[in-house]
This record gives sequence, structure tokens and C-alpha cells, in this order.
Amino acid sequence: MTAGQAIKYPRRRLVRGLLRGISSALIHTLSKLELVGREHVPLTGKVILAANHFDFVDPALVLYASPRMVEFIGGANRPNSPGWAQQIPKAWGFIPAYRGGFSRSTFDLSLSVLEQGGVLGVFPEGGSWANLLRPARPGLPFIAEKSGASVVPVSISGAENVLGGPRRTLAIRFHPSVAPPTIDKGSPRRAQLDAYGENIMSMIASGLPDAQRGRFSSDPDARAAALAISDFPFHGEDLRGG
Repeated sequence: MTAGQAIKYPRRRLVRGLLRGISSALIHTLSKLELVGREHVPLTGKVILAANHFDFVDPALVLYASPRMVEFIGGANRPNSPGWAQQIPKAWGFIPAYRGGFSRSTFDLSLSVLEQGGVLGVFPEGGSWANLLRPARPGLPFIAEKSGASVVPVSISGAENVLGGPRRTLAIRFHPSVAPPTIDKGSPRRAQLDAYGENIMSMIASGLPDAQRGRFSSDPDARAAALAISDFPFHGEDLRGG
């Protein structure tokens, strides 16, 4: 166990079972679900699920789609999520991330889950301020390296259309797992971690519509749009802590 903070894995089984049941009913009522690649999630042992984050409903989608219980890293403050929707992650329980800087408590709690052979859910982009793929923040590669956990990339498309309209296709795709990064001491560590994050994002992009693939899109206009919104917007003091 880590020297810092820790949480027991798994936890809140009754509440989470109820929430998964409710999520299942809503997802199948409001969308035409395509769920692919669940076999890529190992049935035992530590693993990180890394998904794109275009809409506030994404956590509920991954929690439902995963064949195993997930402990999620989520923003301690979620400015892009309506008030009613913020009650769901509170009921589920999540690992709070204090955006805009390094959070020791987030790191310690994440490692504690993985050290118990658990499943950690991460949104590498760090927020849902756009519906185009953005670069990975440093947290995912850092946690993968320190924990030695493999990463399963997850592509979510159509989530932004689930609420407020006719039933539309919602696709959740799990990709083959990627081994944790191995750092070569002959090269800059940060550059190697960034390259690892870039590889994960490229795999996520492969399961998205071309127009939403960000810098991986074949459309130069889409690549330019992704570059324009790629800067991390959560730097306010009210988002820091931990």
C-alpha cells in the first residue's frame, strides 16, 4: 500500500449496483448502443481505462460499459456539468482531482486502487470543454508508469447526442491494452511520458469519427480547430487543492 492516502477496492457495492442498473435502463432507452471490445478489459488484476471526454455523461457510460467495477478520477469541481448531474458521481464515489496542478492526494488514492488489483478510470484530456480530441495531460502516463498498470484506451462517440433528442447511435469501444511505459534513462523522462500519452490518444482517436479525432484527423480544418481549443482551461485557484 502507498505511504499516502488509500481507499478500499471495491467499495459501495450496493449503491453502485443500483446506479449501474439505472444507467443501463437510461442508456438503452435514450440511445442505440454499440458496445465493442469489452474482452480487452482483463477480468483480474490492475488496469487503467482511459477514455475521451466530450460530455458530462461520459463517466456514467464507462461505469456501465466496463465489465468490472471502476474507481474514477473526476474533477473536484465540474464547471461543465449541470447541478443535478453532479449528484451522480457523489453517490458513486470518485477520486477527486484538483485541476491546474499536481495533486498528491489524487496520485496516492489512484495508486492505492491499482495496488489492490483494481480498475482505475481516467479521462486523459482533463475535462470536457470541447467535442474534439485534445492532448493527454501528464497524469495518465505518470500513474501508469508508477503503478505498472496496463492501459485500455476507450473511445466514446455520440454521448453529446444522448440527451434532448431522438434515439441516436452511441458507441463505446474498448481497444487492446497497452503495456505501461518503460523509461529509458538515456532520454528525457517527460518526453517519453508525453509520447506514451500521445500513443494512447491515437488509439482513442481510431475509434472516433474523423471529424472528432483532433490532431489525428485527416481533415486539416478539424486539426486546426483542435489546436485552437487544446489549451487546458482550468487554471483558477478555485479548482486547485489536494
